[in-house]
Amino acid sequence: MNINKATLSEQIYEILRNDILTSRFLPGEKLTLKSLQERFGVSSTPVRDALTRLSDEGLAVYDSNVGVKVIRLSEADLRELYQFMGDLDGLAILYASKYKDQEILHNQLKENIEKTSLIFSCEKEGRALSQEEILDWKELSDNFHLIFYYFCDNNRLTRAAKQQRSQLTIYSNLYETALSCQLAIERFHISIYQAYREGNYELAARQMREHLNESLTFALHQTSKTSTR
Repeated sequence: MNINKATLSEQIYEILRNDILTSRFLPGEKLTLKSLQERFGVSSTPVRDALTRLSDEGLAVYDSNVGVKVIRLSEADLRELYQFMGDLDGLAILYASKYKDQEILHNQLKENIEKTSLIFSCEKEGRALSQEEILDWKELSDNFHLIFYYFCDNNRLTRAAKQQRSQLTIYSNLYETALSCQLAIERFHISIYQAYREGNYELAARQMREHLNESLTFALHQTSKTSTR
């Protein structure tokens, strides 16, 4: 693999981070120094630096017996994570409701919902989503949540959510390829958008928490399947 020698550690980190978030490396999978050195054709130093960054971000953990592994969350960890993200997203909604130009925010939410609905229009035509459309949908799904953080005007809340969302993304990518999960998520996004547009911010925040709680059930179901393989 050709890598710019001036930014080895940064590039390796970005590649491995994407591999983890897109499930190329599954939760609990070992990341061996030797195999990564061979893959990237580099010395151990930039690989170690990249693995340290992944560990600091909460995407990998050091195990004294086996080395570095992709983070694997227990059921209790997942419940805590999804509940916390529901609370953070709900706060982002309430903070964003104070933004001075709500029309801009409304338009971004509306555009997100319309683009998502357009992707699902192919299902009505009897055609399954392509891999590219699934990736587009995932990005739109993430951006729906991030819009509220963009307008919440609270850097501490945004930073806290960014780190937690990395771990959540590992698990959401395991179940968000299923059409039933995608449609359930879309229904919640539409409901949250409608409540927010009508100025019922408390309802929108409560529905966001309910949305994350339902997503937790998807994550628990998926992890129970993968653990039996």
